[in-house]
Amino acid sequence: MASPAERVRRLVDRRGEIQNRDVARALHVSPATAHRLLQALTTGRILERRGRGRAARYRLRNLRRRFRRAGLDEHRAWEGVAAEIARIRPLDTASARTLAYAASEMLNNAVDHSGGKTVEVAVRFERAGATVAAVRDDGVGVYRRISEDFGYATPPDAIVQIEKGKLTSDPARHSGEGLFFSSKAVTRFRLESQGTAWIVDNQVRDSAIAPSEIRRGTRVELVVLPGHVPRLEDVFAAYTDPESLRFTRTRATIKLAGLGTTLVSRSEAKRLVARLTDFRQAILDFSGVQVAGQGFCDEVFRVFAHAHPDVTLEPVGMNDTVAFMVNRARAAATA
Repeated sequence: MASPAERVRRLVDRRGEIQNRDVARALHVSPATAHRLLQALTTGRILERRGRGRAARYRLRNLRRRFRRAGLDEHRAWEGVAAEIARIRPLDTASARTLAYAASEMLNNAVDHSGGKTVEVAVRFERAGATVAAVRDDGVGVYRRISEDFGYATPPDAIVQIEKGKLTSDPARHSGEGLFFSSKAVTRFRLESQGTAWIVDNQVRDSAIAPSEIRRGTRVELVVLPGHVPRLEDVFAAYTDPESLRFTRTRATIKLAGLGTTLVSRSEAKRLVARLTDFRQAILDFSGVQVAGQGFCDEVFRVFAHAHPDVTLEPVGMNDTVAFMVNRARAAATA
């Protein structure tokens, strides 16, 4: 049977925030006993208090650690944070493994690419069991770094290419797989810089671009929700050739190429197919796209497909209108 202190922690976990009277009612104890339990958990740095007296509210304590970037060992840095997470809210095995993988990859990116002075890790605990870890640096910013290195004009241009994977500013030391697989492994992923956020929600398999308050440096938010975190092995297997064990399959969200639900131009198509020759198979996700014009489909499914027959294009998530235009372009390719 759980101890009174553990019962209080679980109560906070379910409700997000509690007061003294909530503990008294849930545990059938006196207000004085409830107060002692809350104080012990606060002193033990499991809970944090907001307000005073009867108005005081308690929630799981947020974590925040700041490190000097130079010489930072991302594995040891995360080990310390993970130990604190386990003490405040133990994670299930899948969530703990996934968060350790993704956070270590993001810390490593900050160390090797940001050029900043500090790296900060912050963790908060939300209702329904969601654990949110954010890695932030004060460096040049991920989209600016990628744009400068590869000649992209805007953060959305960079996001379209980052989403595909195998994009790195330092190929001698990095494979360009960290962001790709991290974005697929967690429940929700958010990469912010230069006022722009790339958001991946793996519960609904959607990817989007939105405004962000983060202007300088880079901030990555990683959310794990128990029961909604796939096995890491399955994430890697979905995009890896079983024989060569190489990263040969990618997934591209079509609506990112035009920042909308209507795609008509060849320039949007060229932005989409850029770098697909790095892969043997590309899943093209048309979810959310209402209209795909003749020029767009022709450029992807006739021009590109004819020039690169070794790259298999697999369109998914199409409505009837989009499917008609895609099939029309494919028919023209075989005429």
